Order: sequence, then C-alpha cells, then structure tokens
Amino acid sequence: MSRFAACAAVVVAAGIGGLLFQPVFTLPALLVPVLAACVAVVAADLAAVRAPAVLRPPLALLFGLLALTLTVLRPTLNGVVPTSATVHALGDGALHGWLRTVESTWPARPEPELLLFVPVLVLLTGVLGVECLRRDRSPLVALVPSLALAGLSQAFSVADGGDALLFGGGYTVAAVVVLAAARSAENRIGAPTGHRRSARLGGSVAGYALPAAATVAAIAAGCLAFTVWTPLSRPAYSLPAHHQPPVVTSVLANPLDEIGSRLATPAAEVFHARASAPVDRWTVSVLDRFDGVNWTSSARFRPLGSALPALVGTPAGDPMAEATVTLASAPGAWLPTVTRTDHVDGARPLVDAATGTLLSTQATDGLAYRLFWRPPSVDVKKLTSSEVDGTANGLESAAQLPKEIAPLLREATGGSGPSLRTAFVLEQWFRKNYKVASGEDIPTGHGYAQLGFFLGSSKRGTSEQFATAYAVLARAAGLPVRVAVGFRQPAAAPGGTVVVHNSDVLAWPEVAVRGVGWVPLDPAGTATADAGRPEGSVAQATEDARKNLPPQPDNRPQPTPNVPPQQPSDGTPWWVWVAATPLALLVFAALTPVVVKSVRRYRRRRGSPAEAVVGAWLDARDRLRDRGVTVVPGMTARELAAQVGPDYPEGVSQGLRQLSQSLDLALWSGSIASPEVARRAWSASHTVRAASRGSLWQRIASLFAVRSLIPVRA
Repeated sequence: MSRFAACAAVVVAAGIGGLLFQPVFTLPALLVPVLAACVAVVAADLAAVRAPAVLRPPLALLFGLLALTLTVLRPTLNGVVPTSATVHALGDGALHGWLRTVESTWPARPEPELLLFVPVLVLLTGVLGVECLRRDRSPLVALVPSLALAGLSQAFSVADGGDALLFGGGYTVAAVVVLAAARSAENRIGAPTGHRRSARLGGSVAGYALPAAATVAAIAAGCLAFTVWTPLSRPAYSLPAHHQPPVVTSVLANPLDEIGSRLATPAAEVFHARASAPVDRWTVSVLDRFDGVNWTSSARFRPLGSALPALVGTPAGDPMAEATVTLASAPGAWLPTVTRTDHVDGARPLVDAATGTLLSTQATDGLAYRLFWRPPSVDVKKLTSSEVDGTANGLESAAQLPKEIAPLLREATGGSGPSLRTAFVLEQWFRKNYKVASGEDIPTGHGYAQLGFFLGSSKRGTSEQFATAYAVLARAAGLPVRVAVGFRQPAAAPGGTVVVHNSDVLAWPEVAVRGVGWVPLDPAGTATADAGRPEGSVAQATEDARKNLPPQPDNRPQPTPNVPPQQPSDGTPWWVWVAATPLALLVFAALTPVVVKSVRRYRRRRGSPAEAVVGAWLDARDRLRDRGVTVVPGMTARELAAQVGPDYPEGVSQGLRQLSQSLDLALWSGSIASPEVARRAWSASHTVRAASRGSLWQRIASLFAVRSLIPVRA
C-alpha cells in the first residue's frame, strides 16, 4: 500500500503541474480533463499490479486516452465508440494545441484543439513518474517529470501571489508523501518482523514534517519578498511575448481610404444591430502610425480567446452589455465592435488586445455575431482632473510639420502645452474654422499634401481630413493622439434595431487620458446623437467637459530656479546593493546553523533502532553543548548527568539517565535493539531538550549557537 500511495502522490504532483496552466485556460476548464488523466493513470496502475512490467505504460496510456476522449472529445464519438474524427482531433490537439494557445489571447477558449495538450502532458508525466517508482528508481527521480511540467507551465504564464503559494504548497505536500511512502515501502522490503514498526515510524509522513514545513515557509517567504521587492528590472519570461503570430494588417484594405467611396454611395447598408445599452460609435480600425503619406496600424492580431483583459477605466463589477450585429456588406475583413469589448459569440475573430479591434477569419457577408462589453463609467470631474497619458503604447513622435502646416499650430492651440484642455481647444478650432464637405465633390486623402490643402486652402473636408489633420497638429503639440475609423450610431428604428449605412462612416481622433483610457473626440461635430451618450459614459463626460472648459493657464515663462539637473534613474541605486549584500550574508550566516542542526536532527532519527538510539544521545548532548555545558571525548550519558548536577533542572539529569539505559540495551546487551528502545531514547532526548529550555534569550542563543557543529575535542 505504501508503494501505491507513492504512485498516487506522483500522479497528484503531475496533476498540480497541469493545473498551473489555469491562468491560460481558467481552473474550471482544466479541472475535469486533468482529473480524468490522473484517475486513468491510477486506475491503470491498480489494474496492472500483476501484469508484466512492459504492459504497464501502454495500458496506462490507453486508459488515459479513453478518459480524455470521453471527457474532452465527446462530440466526436459515435455513441461511445471513437471515430476517425476523434483520432484526428486527439492528435491535432496534442501536437498543435500549445502553439494555438500561445498565439491566442488569454484566457484561451477551452476547446479541444487548444486545451487538449495540457491533460495529455499530465498523462505522460504521470505514466513516466509511476514507471520510475515501479522500476525502483529514486522517488526524487519520479518527481522530475512533474517538476518539468510545472516549469513548462511557468513558461506560458508565471503564477504569483496566492496561486503560487497554493500550488507550491500542494506540490510540496505531494512530494513529501512520495518520499515518505517510498521510504516506508523500502524499509518494509526484507525487514525483520520486529523492525516493521520502526520502518513505519521512520518512513511516516510525520517524519517529513520539518522539510515540508520548511519548504512551504520558504515558498511563502519568497512570494512575500518578491511581491514587495523585485530585484529584476525585466519581466518574467513568457512564451507569448517571444512568439508573435503572423502580421496580417499588411494585406488588408485601410478603412480610412474607403471613407470617400462609402460617402459616394450613402444609402448602402453596412450592418444592423440591436444593443442592450446605448452605443456611442462603432469602431472598425485604430491607426497610430503616420509617415506623412498614410496612416497605418501597429496592431498585432491574435485569435480571440474566451475573454479580453480589462482595459484602463473598465469597471469590473458592472453588468455586461451585449449587442447582436448582422453584417450586410462588411468593411472587408474588419468587424464593427465597441469600446472595451469583453468577448464575442457566433464568430471566431482575430483581435488586437490593445485596441479591441476585430478581424474576421470567415466570410463576412451575412455574418451575425454577439458582442459583450462592460460600458465604461466616468464622470466629468474625473475626466477634467486627469492628465493626458504621454506614455500611451503604440505612439510615435510627430514628424516635422511641412511649412504650410507648421504656422497653424500656435494659432490652433494658443501655445498651450499638452493637456486635455489643449485637446478641446484644438477641437473647437477645427469646428469654428472648417466645414464638413457634402455633395458630389468629396475630398479624399490624408497625406501631408492633402492636409495642407485642407488646412490652408479649401477648409472643407470629410471626417477623414478632420480626424487626420487634428491628429497631426495634436501630436506636434505633444498630445498622445491616434485615429479611429468606424461608424456613427444613427437613430434606432421603432423596433429598437439600428441600421448603419455608408453615410454613417466616420473617422475621429482619440486622446489618451491617464486613468480613463482613450477618449474619443469630434473635431467635425458630426459623431454622436444625444441618444448615444448615456449619463455616466465617456461620451457624455467628454461633452460636459467640452462645454465647461477650464480657463487658459498662464503660459508666460517663469524664472527657473538654479537646481542641478537630475540624472535619469537606472534601476536600483548602487548603494542599495552595497547595503543589501552584507545584510543578506548576515541573514544567511545566522540561518545556516538553524538549518544544519534541523537536518542533522532529522537524519539522526533515520536508520536502524540502534542507530536511532545513538542519534538520540548525540542530540541531547549537542543540545547541552549549545547551552554551554563542557563535553569531552568519550563522555557517557551518566557522566554528563553527573556533570550537569544541580546547575540545571532535575529533568535534564533524569532524561540523561534514561538515555544511558537505552544505550546499554542497544549497544551492550548483546540483543538486537527493538523500535521500542529507539522510541524511549528519543522520548528521553525530548525530556532533556524541554528541561533545558531556559529563558527566551537563552533559547534564542541556543537556536543560533554553532558550538555543537564543532567536533568534540579534548
């Protein structure tokens, strides 16, 4: 039974390694397949107890694959009989699921073609670990496969905080059970009948309590230390960060280039939608790079998982809103979406996690899908009190403005620095000095040449020219701005369905605000009806802030105090390392005697009963040496009891006398020492330790003392 307990604990350790993938798939999605793989390995081990050793691994693999087929691949079965689709799905998920998972957003969809590689790895790890034990390998060797699986899981996503402590503690307990059960089984094999109780004592889980407690304490201390202080300035290794999916934006039509052609056929329907909450505008693409000729996107698209990470300003506890979208003539592969999308049903799109924009991987005409999102909530006070976020990801510094555009910058902003007020002032400047083009002569283009003509000559353009010209001037003023393309929200039909036509196409700039996220602006003044601005939304807060601009700040140059320039910080200052190094060495030196003596005491309890009796005597002797008692070579327990005398409590002398009796029975009686003699010897050693405790200070000094680590000399 001890050998079976060790095998079961090895399988549990493999299961814990598989559950460490929970940041990738979530724990509920992993629990059933991982549990099925573990139960299959244990069941196969029980079924093959009397079978030839060569049949055990194939039988365990067969049990495991059948269990995974019944739990993960049930839709591919013909009743309970596997089909060719089952075999194909099993092989495809086991071999290629890890790559699809790396390329997806997390948490990934818990589907067989992605998820299956985790329980298969658990199955292989469990079978390998059990075989190592069954073939009389070291229990530590049997734990290596599960440890490797745990390490692989951390390459996907590093566990931290409570998860790391929970799984680390569970793995430690499983490892202790493996070591204890394996030792107990080894001691039983070939041991005399009178020694079996000693073997059970020596191999029990309780005997491993100290290493287990020390390991769990070390894990807890490590988690706490690295939560408070991280010595590494770089993030942990992650497979998704080192494996980017193929770039697809280069082969897509730019929706910004299509605005003119859409306005030429305004009556054509693009899509219709029914939403449970008001929508400000529908986003198709986000563009953040400008080379003077074209605006392009830095988006990196991945297959959309089961949900997207929450963006800045997204309330976690608010109810989810949803909208059903049906495409009539989609804008290429781009799918209309809303700000802060959480997940999508009915389609398998690619997504750029930074912007939430979607790309379809299937035919779009007539495609219907459901969007789910948490409507952002922000009030005007929070918006106006926030600063623009100059560190917004994906932005580049503005290029040198052409000579026909550069003079307009100071006129448009009044020389103000980068602030949300400057963004609104620039927006009002466009509304006041330029008008929206209509009719047949619709301007197109957004390069410097077209923008120079729009700003200096025609002063007439579509949202394409308004948005891109705004972004160019805003970036030159130091504002973090990008361009978004999509559709405005028209008025809903009587049934509540919104029909979006080509005439609703729209481009608009967005400015990054710290703590809020990207705030959409409307320099053309044609973006949203009041129905699309519910109270508490970003659109409504923006409109309120637009109507109540703060006063112009004083931009006159102020005298600069004579303050020496500060050097940029380059990681942890050198003096921190200089101070921390001796402190770390001091802590290490102080803890070394404690650890060494704990390990020494643990080892003295192992072995035969006679060895355990001698270990108890040495433990009591070294305890008294740490308390300052002088010991000479060859001193017996009776001589030490006489030397201690009245200087220590009576319990010390009494325990030493009991130890002398156990030593006589174990070493000089001529008979084989029994486990009972070893138990009495260690009981006497505990009596000596308890009686010699002394005051709190004496206990601390004895704990860190190194005297007993030095050999006894004359």
